[in-house]
Amino acid sequence: MKTKNILIYSGLLLGGLFLGYLFFGGTSEPQSLEEHIAETHTDEEGNIVYTCSMHPQVRENEPGDCPICGMELIPANELDEDDGSVQNPNAVRISQAAMALADIQTSDVRLGIPVKETRLPGKVVVNQNLVSNITAHFPGRVRELYVDFSGDYVRKGQRLASIYSPELITAQRELLETARFKEQNPRLYESARRKLMLWEFPEETIDQIERSGEVMEELDFFAPVSGYVSEISISREDHIMEGMAMYRIADLSDVWIEFEAYESAIGGLSKGDEVEFQVSSLGSQTFSGEVDFIEPFLNTDSRTVKVRVVTNNPNTRMKPGMFAEGVISSGSAQTEKLLVPRSAVMWTGKRSIVFVDVSQGDIPAFEAREVLLGSRAGNDYVIESGLEPGERVVTNGTFKVDAAAQLSDKLSMMNREPGTGNNQGAHNHGDMESDDSEIEQTEDHSGLQMQGDLKMLIPKYLKLREALSNDDFESAQEQVTSFTKDDFSDIEELRAEFKSISEMLITRVEEEGYEGKLFKQYCPMYDGGSTWISDKENIENPFYGTQMHNCGETVEQMN
Repeated sequence: MKTKNILIYSGLLLGGLFLGYLFFGGTSEPQSLEEHIAETHTDEEGNIVYTCSMHPQVRENEPGDCPICGMELIPANELDEDDGSVQNPNAVRISQAAMALADIQTSDVRLGIPVKETRLPGKVVVNQNLVSNITAHFPGRVRELYVDFSGDYVRKGQRLASIYSPELITAQRELLETARFKEQNPRLYESARRKLMLWEFPEETIDQIERSGEVMEELDFFAPVSGYVSEISISREDHIMEGMAMYRIADLSDVWIEFEAYESAIGGLSKGDEVEFQVSSLGSQTFSGEVDFIEPFLNTDSRTVKVRVVTNNPNTRMKPGMFAEGVISSGSAQTEKLLVPRSAVMWTGKRSIVFVDVSQGDIPAFEAREVLLGSRAGNDYVIESGLEPGERVVTNGTFKVDAAAQLSDKLSMMNREPGTGNNQGAHNHGDMESDDSEIEQTEDHSGLQMQGDLKMLIPKYLKLREALSNDDFESAQEQVTSFTKDDFSDIEELRAEFKSISEMLITRVEEEGYEGKLFKQYCPMYDGGSTWISDKENIENPFYGTQMHNCGETVEQMN
């Protein structure tokens, strides 16, 4: 029995060694199943394997369409063919068809003067230089109102009201009396006429009194300027006193746009800065102007100063009280800096990555490269190191290129150590459907969920936003692990990271879309202006929490 068992075990051992030799091809290191599939262009029966140029993890034994993106499948050997045009081992190759489907676009890395853009909320107000207060120059009683409705447009010289006044009657009698002896005493006559003129009576009315020789018991009061009646302070039969305001007339041919500049943005603003702004009630039409006044005193309650722009108002389309949003552009440096569009930059934790176009032939290829970011300048970022002028970077479809790099086990936003087997999610094959439990198991990996499905990322992000707006550091720490493995010592560090997370998710939502009501919201005060996503239209500021809970504005509904 013992001899028989020994023979059986020996046979099994030899058989196992033989199968291992056949499977691994006699290599010194065992080959994983994923590596075996990736290098095999045929299945076990020798049939051609078909794959997707955008999703190489898909492997089918017959032609058809990719179950992920719908592209036509191609033989696996065509995907792996290399004409020698791409020599960079860190580059991920993408077919021309996949480039077109993913709408991958590139832009030049360029030198330029960074222009900082500061977004400011504001509103249309009346130009105070074009406002006229109509006051009574004498006591009397209002007998008739010819203009009795605020908002009416009046022209210069138009009748406003009829006034009875004993002083007016006396002044007319003085005029008539001096007119009889104007040849003998012209100074006294001119003095009587001037008195009525200083009361802003038209010269024609004075001449009419003099010609008729009769005293008018009631005299009409006329508008000294053209404009819209913004205020009426008298009614019929009211007694008025000298100096009392009766009407206010505003000329709206020019108006002011008063913006609120927060304390953190004041240092970058100067008189003469160019401003582009939109008025919420006038759609997407953009207006422009220059800053002509910056208030010298800070409002200690709102921590803002008023920044004023004068603009022409044809057809009085801008109504006082309308809300406006302005973008003030100001130079943030005197020398040229290296600039790339904001959409080119991807973040995970404290890393910033761009994809550089390293194509050398007909096959597009892109290499992930870590860069050191400088300040934000409008729609650009300053690059301190990592790129050179003239290189091209991906500016549209960056997440799709990153996904392809991750699947190919190349350096990517999520894969810091290509070739080490630590590429999370790179080996998900077409016959393996991921469920919620698998996703939950990968949540703890640094930045992994930033590459995940927006349907799962957005709810986690909204919980993080809510925790920050309520100053709940513990809950915020718990939620942020879905996006980064970095540790945070306090809530302010976490809020700084939240800004980067927000910008990345906004880019993805704008590129990919999202089924659900989301709002893009903006706080002009935090870090020169910061944007976030909310599922509520009302403001709950995550950057200042309960300190300034409602600071900011809703910019747009994203979807």
